This record gives sequence, structure tokens and C-alpha cells, in this order.
Amino acid sequence: MKVNFKEFLKESGINEPFYPGKRLVKSCHIPGEYKSHSVVFDWRNPDHVKIEVKAGLSGKDLPLKTLKQYPVSFQSPTFIEIDVVNDNEDEDEGKSSSSSSSGSGGKGLKKKKLSDLNGMMAKAFADISEGRTPELGEVKKMVVMGMEIAKEAFEGVLKVFAQQVNHSMIATTDILAKAGKFITRYTPPAFLAPKGDEDKTYKYDRVKNENIGMRGPSMG
Repeated sequence: MKVNFKEFLKESGINEPFYPGKRLVKSCHIPGEYKSHSVVFDWRNPDHVKIEVKAGLSGKDLPLKTLKQYPVSFQSPTFIEIDVVNDNEDEDEGKSSSSSSSGSGGKGLKKKKLSDLNGMMAKAFADISEGRTPELGEVKKMVVMGMEIAKEAFEGVLKVFAQQVNHSMIATTDILAKAGKFITRYTPPAFLAPKGDEDKTYKYDRVKNENIGMRGPSMG
């Protein structure tokens, strides 16, 4: 699914500069113990952005002993992977290429991943310093509470996710409800052993699961 990356950042309430090489943490302060969380925007790979929900406010992986105290919604992985594409053809480079390469048919530059272009990292940082950020991205993978979302539900899930980030509160059950039946694979938390049915198609029941993960740790 293609996405306007700059628009997505705007809808997510990300107003500070975000560019290749940067890791940005959006804190979500929630009243109560073991409820606060964070959303990590990681662009350290120049042609790939990973946006991940983490328990706690640091944006770092917590020790399993601590992670177990958080709701199930933050124990299981929730993330979005987006490939960033350079869709801005440089007219000067295009003209130079067509004039200097005889027999090339005058073909201009095609859309390429940032890592596919020579010196793209340096150019990316130069672009950012001038206020330019690559706009085109392609959503490659979505996982919510360990459940992989099918491509058919990408658009709706991405919209709800951006709204939640903007309001500094991730409610994974609402995101799963938007995905509906388009859940294709389940990944259990790191401290749980797989049961062998992780590849089957899952059906999300909003009524049955609406409160999952929002209860505090057991006092018994």
C-alpha cells in the first residue's frame, strides 16, 4: 500500500524533524502503574522506517520480568514497517543523463529506494537541511498485538494508528477491530512458547476482546 509519508507524520502529530538516521520516541503518559507506553519511529535504515509500540516511556525493550507486569496489549509486538521511496526526479540529473548517455533512449530516473542511489544518504541529509523529506512510502508489514494484518486492511488500520499516536494513547483492541477478519498470523510474546497454530487465519471478536490488555496486573 502506498502512503504519503509526510502526511502520515502530520496525522500522527509528529512535528519535529524526522529524517534518515534518526530514532524518535513519542511518549504516551497514561495514569496508573504499568500503563504508560511509547511509539518509536526508527529511520536508522535510510530506506526503511519501523514504527513500533513499546511498553514503558523509554522506547527501549524492557526486561521480561518487568514487561510481564504490563497489559497483554503491550507484551505482544505491535509495529508497522514502511519502505521509503525517492519519488522526486531531479530534472537536472535527468537531462544530464539523457544527454551524456548515447543510445539510452533519453530515459529519466525511475523511482528507487534510497539505498539504491549512489550517495543517497548524503543527499537525504542535505534535503532535510533544506526542509525536504521523501514523501512516498510503501507499507510492507503491519503487526498488532502479535497478529499480522493482511494488506486488505492496511489503509483503515494505518489511519486509526495515526490518530491514536496523535492523541498519545495506543488502544490495540480498537486497531484490531478495524482490521476485522484480515488477520493472517499470530506471534506470541517472547516469553510464551508457540502452540503450533500461529499460521492459521484468526477472526477478531470485538465484543469478546474489547477489554483485553487494559486490566491492571493481578493482585492475587
